Amino acid sequence: MARLWRKEARIINKIEAYLEQVDKTRDLFRDIMGELVRGEVSERSEERVMEVHASESLADDIRRDIELQMYKKALIPESRGDVLGLIESMDMIPNLFQSLCDQLLFQRIEVPAEFREPYLELVEVNIDSYNLLREAILALFYRRDCQKELLLIDEKESESDGIERKLVKDIFATSMDKADKILLKEIVVNTGDISDTAEIAADRLNLALIKRRI
Repeated sequence: MARLWRKEARIINKIEAYLEQVDKTRDLFRDIMGELVRGEVSERSEERVMEVHASESLADDIRRDIELQMYKKALIPESRGDVLGLIESMDMIPNLFQSLCDQLLFQRIEVPAEFREPYLELVEVNIDSYNLLREAILALFYRRDCQKELLLIDEKESESDGIERKLVKDIFATSMDKADKILLKEIVVNTGDISDTAEIAADRLNLALIKRRI
């Protein structure tokens, strides 16, 4: 039993390392998106976006190592499938951090002044969704319960959805070129995908909680 716990503790440590790397990707994402949305594009912008790529790639490496260890039966069978599914669901979030930076910079999308603050509010709400998911995962391991965090993730997804719908409506009410409207709408919708992904992962966590109670 002690040997089994040592294996489980190693996996939990690796998951914490993964979350810490995603945190770094999140912070880079927030900083560069703030600059790009406000039109503060410089010669260093592409270099900064590549930092997001590098950070996401490191998170990916840690995720693959976790999956490899899991396939080596580093957790009890009842937990293994839940954790693998959770990590797989969550991996979309750092991918979205990276993809959004790419879209805004390389598609040369300009966010009109009237949409900058509402859009950055949407970014923050979706970052909050990731942060809550992070707390929920750690709570599952250490408190064996994460119901409070799961409820808050659902609330954040609803808040994100409301901001997203209003932004899309307001964008298409402007006299912008239709192609520019579509590009901007895609940025808004893809940002909302962060909280959607957090909710999907939260559903997996909820199933894991239910299994523990049975």
